[in-house]
Amino acid sequence: MISQRHLRQESRRVLPPCIARRNQQVLEHLGLAHCATRRQQQREPEEFDDLIQESRFGLIRGLDLFDPDRGIRPSSYLLSRATGQILHYRRDRSRTIRIPWRLRDLYATGMKIQRDREQKQEPALSDQALAAELSVSPERWAAAVNSQRACHIVELTLSPIEPASPIEEDEQLSWLKSVLHQVDGMPGKVLQAHLIDGQSIKDLAQAFNCSRSTLRQELKEGLALLREWARRDGLMQIKTS
Repeated sequence: MISQRHLRQESRRVLPPCIARRNQQVLEHLGLAHCATRRQQQREPEEFDDLIQESRFGLIRGLDLFDPDRGIRPSSYLLSRATGQILHYRRDRSRTIRIPWRLRDLYATGMKIQRDREQKQEPALSDQALAAELSVSPERWAAAVNSQRACHIVELTLSPIEPASPIEEDEQLSWLKSVLHQVDGMPGKVLQAHLIDGQSIKDLAQAFNCSRSTLRQELKEGLALLREWARRDGLMQIKTS
């Protein structure tokens, strides 16, 4: 929440009346920009400072374009503008590598087919067969898989020849893979896709045809069960009072 001191400082600036009124409104609604930033920060790995800058810019643009005669609450409109600006930044400038949305959708659809077959206890399709099922060429499916791998973030401190967290030496990852099949139902599928396959919440929501909040609840339930098993197997210490 903005302080009265900041409001007084802004009121002393010599500005055109329309800009001065706009700036006062920006300060009064600045909490909406922080709200949008906190929500979006939980979904992707960008820095808070980058997101809050975009969110505030969206707030300013929203106040410039807001029309009270349309009957929309200012808070609802400004929050959507702040969120929208963050999403535009994330789409256009956040990542060094931009993945075409068609490749992202193709990968999500392919993974959904594989999960559906796993649920029916059917063997997974080969890359060639999966490409045929999706009515695309094997090269197109390979491009979708490679693009998904390319967007994963690795530590900058790793050397070019040093693998990031080698699977064969990761005891916790090996344990996770060994117990994931015991997690029944939707939580097990979500954990497998998110923790092992590295799919984002957004892609999973599209693949499972459900909301992100539902997916997060499934993840929460599955993670609680995994923590319990990890304590049982001695991978986590049990806190004692």
